[in-house]
Amino acid sequence: MEPRSRPKNRQMLLARAFGGSALCFALLAMLSFMESNPLTGAWALAFLGIFLSVGSVVVACIFRSRARKMESLLSSERLLATWELDDGMLQAYVALLRAESTGKSRALMWVVGVLFAMVTLVFLFLLEGKDMAGFALIMGSILLLVFGASRFFPWFYAQRNLKGDRQVLIGGRYLYINGYFHDWAYPLSGLSKVALLKKPFWGLHVVYHYTDRTLRHTHALKIPAPADLDLRKLLEDIRAANRADAPSDAVEMDSAPD
Repeated sequence: MEPRSRPKNRQMLLARAFGGSALCFALLAMLSFMESNPLTGAWALAFLGIFLSVGSVVVACIFRSRARKMESLLSSERLLATWELDDGMLQAYVALLRAESTGKSRALMWVVGVLFAMVTLVFLFLLEGKDMAGFALIMGSILLLVFGASRFFPWFYAQRNLKGDRQVLIGGRYLYINGYFHDWAYPLSGLSKVALLKKPFWGLHVVYHYTDRTLRHTHALKIPAPADLDLRKLLEDIRAANRADAPSDAVEMDSAPD
């Protein structure tokens, strides 16, 4: 099933935005070293400008790399398969995302609630009577804010996905689905699993891992697919593209549904 419209390469827009930010921050730092301007000798501002400029360059390079990969999908250079989510597939996909997001938010809310209750009780014993009510009000307000966020963001992301472009582009080491680009083609990252998905809908189950400043993480994607699409051939193509990054038994493939 061919997509009706070409998705936008937002990775390139982000790369250009951060590249422009780097130039602005560099100019800000340079003004501190130049004579006869209000920022002459503002060394703290110069340090901040240099720091933000270097950081923006790094982020721009990251998005530039992602933009080239996205472009290789759009140009079909690295594209293995593409289709468009129909109404049924989109509704099922968004419902699954919202259910998973709500479950994670609820679990996080319980952890935060218990910690807030413990901290509040400890400080209520330490504070004087006149300060107890104010402290309890502050802690209760923060907890209410966290609770509101845990309810709002699953709904917000569900609405955003419902308004997505519905396009699915599958590459060997990166993919695009409904407005979001996923990439595991960089150091300390790779494909952990690819399988046929039986429930809650027919499609692909892709799990990849990546490493950041908080060590290793995994991200799972469940992608609806048309019933007439040959997913077994697509699975083999994905496995072949990732064979250099993972042993063959690390990339799983389930059997087809009955």
